[in-house]
Amino acid sequence: MKIDKFVVKVASRCNINCSYCYMYNLGDLSYKNQPKFISDTTIKSFVKKLKNHIQVNELKIVHVVIHGGEPLLWNKVDFENFMLAFKEITNENIEIFFSMQTNAILLNDEWCDFLKKHKINIGVSLDGSKINNDKHRVDKKGNGTYDDVIKGLNVLTKNGIKAGILSVMNLESDPIEYYNHFNSLNLRSIDILLLDSNYDSKTVVSNHSKKVWEWYIKIFDKWYHEKGEKSEIRFFEMIIREVLGEEQNIDSLGSHENNLLVLETNGGLEAVDALKLCGDSFTKNELNINSHEIDEISKSNLMEVYYNSGKYLPKKCLACPVQDICGGGYLPHRYSSKNGFNNPSIYCDDLLRIITHIQNTVVEDMPKELKIETGIQKLTYENALQIIEETLPNISEPDYIELLESFRKKEYETI
Repeated sequence: MKIDKFVVKVASRCNINCSYCYMYNLGDLSYKNQPKFISDTTIKSFVKKLKNHIQVNELKIVHVVIHGGEPLLWNKVDFENFMLAFKEITNENIEIFFSMQTNAILLNDEWCDFLKKHKINIGVSLDGSKINNDKHRVDKKGNGTYDDVIKGLNVLTKNGIKAGILSVMNLESDPIEYYNHFNSLNLRSIDILLLDSNYDSKTVVSNHSKKVWEWYIKIFDKWYHEKGEKSEIRFFEMIIREVLGEEQNIDSLGSHENNLLVLETNGGLEAVDALKLCGDSFTKNELNINSHEIDEISKSNLMEVYYNSGKYLPKKCLACPVQDICGGGYLPHRYSSKNGFNNPSIYCDDLLRIITHIQNTVVEDMPKELKIETGIQKLTYENALQIIEETLPNISEPDYIELLESFRKKEYETI
């Protein structure tokens, strides 16, 4: 596995308490056994093993995402030492790009100087306007966090730093107001994430009268047809590029390998942390950076499934005409206690409707000559369903299904 993206958990605690957080509020309590902050020993082990991994796999570019919990809870001295530790492996043959995901509440001028000094791109978590954000993104006392996050964004702006926003969909919000709010903040980009849910927790999204696909399509139409300067919306940009035949490196879309690995504060090497919503300690294994090489992550069955999640698809996905664009959706959203990962995404129908809508919008705008040259045609949602129905009976059982189903709960295991 050529891993070139590393989510490094420098802190395992947070200063706020989002209701939907997979780290703390969806049933995984393993954070309680994690060190609050990553140690100097673990950092040194990571840098040493990363150097080995780079050499073995002949990597030229590596991305390090600084994450938590809330990474800004870590003190600046240790943070500085963390950044300096990578100096020994950066040279003319290898570039390391750093980014950080934060709730922005602790940002100040000193932190901005630090970000600029080390060229760290920053993403800020925010879920729309004050009334919508503060329903779910609250502090430890239950108070809304919107005002404090906006203060942090203003600090970034004052210091000449343009942030990207990571936002979780909010069906309680009006989609057009949601979009307009973010567009008014003069952001670098917005990524609108599907709310983390799977077959065991599907009531999280099923108790809304609004449809997920309708909410997203209203935002897409507003964004796509709007003239003038506007922020990039990553989810839509990725789908458009996949429609046009470009392979995108994002683990929730497409059929490529997911070359991302999580390093926990105790040195644990794990698959993407959103899989924590599948159960307590679900992502845990015996692999640790202090005693294992990064390449040994291939020993993890969960990592194998995550790495290949765009290819290890259930039969329904294999019959779907947009499988190369969708890639089965995000792996954590496929899980059920009964079948493990042998399920389409809990958002399967929504993704099919969103992708076909975006594809048809893009095809409509293409020059006639290009349509003829590429042979690209519109695909309606109804036609896609018909193709799935007609193709599914002719698909044989893939040889990886046993692996997908090996993650089901014990009460569903066959004797």
